[in-house]
Amino acid sequence: MDSNILVVKELSASYEDKQVLSGVSLTVPSGKIVCIVGESGSGKSTLLKAITGFKGLSVDGGMVVLEGEEITFLSASGKRKLLGETIGVIPQNPAGSFNPIRRYEPQIKETMESHGISYKKEEVIDTFKKMGLKDAEGIVKMRPYELSGGMNQRVAVAAAMLLKPKLLLCDEPTSALDVNTQDMVIEEFMRINNELGTTILMVTHNLGLARKIADKIAIMYKGKMIEQGDVDQIIGSPQEEYTKRLIEDVPKLA
Repeated sequence: MDSNILVVKELSASYEDKQVLSGVSLTVPSGKIVCIVGESGSGKSTLLKAITGFKGLSVDGGMVVLEGEEITFLSASGKRKLLGETIGVIPQNPAGSFNPIRRYEPQIKETMESHGISYKKEEVIDTFKKMGLKDAEGIVKMRPYELSGGMNQRVAVAAAMLLKPKLLLCDEPTSALDVNTQDMVIEEFMRINNELGTTILMVTHNLGLARKIADKIAIMYKGKMIEQGDVDQIIGSPQEEYTKRLIEDVPKLA
């Protein structure tokens, strides 16, 4: 069996006439945490969109292979089936995850049941609490517009985890959170990776965070994957000047 749950090979993609990914290759080992690091506009979030078949993004070449099956040009219905059951997605902006005027509980229940997972309120409450949502019983009865962006992000993380996906794609999942809550959420990612064996592919601009959580780091720059390897290799012996600059910009990283 292939030890990589996800393989991206020479992937190129564009928005209309603007190329945004150029020959990107990436391997994501099963059961590991991989962080894609780069500055804003480097193509990290676009790579996640290409993997999930985001509308408006045209794949011009290369392929995406999930568990040995090519999914690059999978039908919309095929992609929908994968999302949730095999791939969980935590967006940078949680606003798109929920209907803002409906209570969380029925939305989460419908999502879980649509993927064949029984809704157990105690499990939902427990997962919410692990995300730092102390008044979990009250929050599940609330509506997204009643909470801050950071609180909504925590709910989005919890909702994705309840589906127990094999692969979790995370787009800057802690960017809207305060430092204490960031640590709490990162600890939870590490817990589900250790206890459930969930593979995590996380986009972040924070190399310090990547060093803390990742088994492997991949560096993107101007739509290209310029370097990837295990944490010690990337942090201790970076090959690219751009990677070296990223390390220099993080206090006390080296």
